[in-house]
Amino acid sequence: MSETISLEHALRILKKHRLKIVIYTLLGGLLSAVITFFLIPPRYEAQTEILVSPAEGVTMTNNENIENSLQLIHTYRDIIGSETVLEQVVSNLELEQSTSALSEQISVRNEDQSQILRVTVIDGNPGQAERIANEIAVVFQDTVMAIMNVDNVSIMSPATIGAEGAPISPDPLINITVGIIASLLVVLTFIFMREFLDKSVADENDVQTFIGIPVVGSITRFEE
Repeated sequence: MSETISLEHALRILKKHRLKIVIYTLLGGLLSAVITFFLIPPRYEAQTEILVSPAEGVTMTNNENIENSLQLIHTYRDIIGSETVLEQVVSNLELEQSTSALSEQISVRNEDQSQILRVTVIDGNPGQAERIANEIAVVFQDTVMAIMNVDNVSIMSPATIGAEGAPISPDPLINITVGIIASLLVVLTFIFMREFLDKSVADENDVQTFIGIPVVGSITRFEE
């Protein structure tokens, strides 16, 4: 019986404050939208793909070729993120950030058993992200030829996102949804805490709830 009463009480609270719940929830979603579109700077992603082939003039079995290429990929990933390559990229593009800051914008990965390196650059400017990604690929290719004396690296897919590329973050749909849900939870928590902590008697329903006796009559307040 108490569970039924508790549920009915909760429903009465929701009905009583329904307008407040709707307004504050919508305000939370609106605030999230304002923050997303006007305060959080957009971030763009550019990606270039580099193919690592077996070195020319080296005779190996197919399995040895694959194993050698995969071992080279781990080395090449380190070279891409090395100070030598990044310093050259910063110099060639006359970038304002340091090599350590540029390193934070770059990620290099390859799928298992794949000879393709994917270099991803994230920047607040789509054109800048594209230029950095492509310059890294070119400088890396030249660096491998210079320090390892091999020509087994080719740029398979240059980065092309254009000036009108869609940003990868922030995501308006996710941010606004999270804002609405968070606002709803905060409003409901505040309302229920206030209702359950407030033991004052406001009407006949409160008399039955808090005192547990039936109401036989009530006096209507007349306005003068």
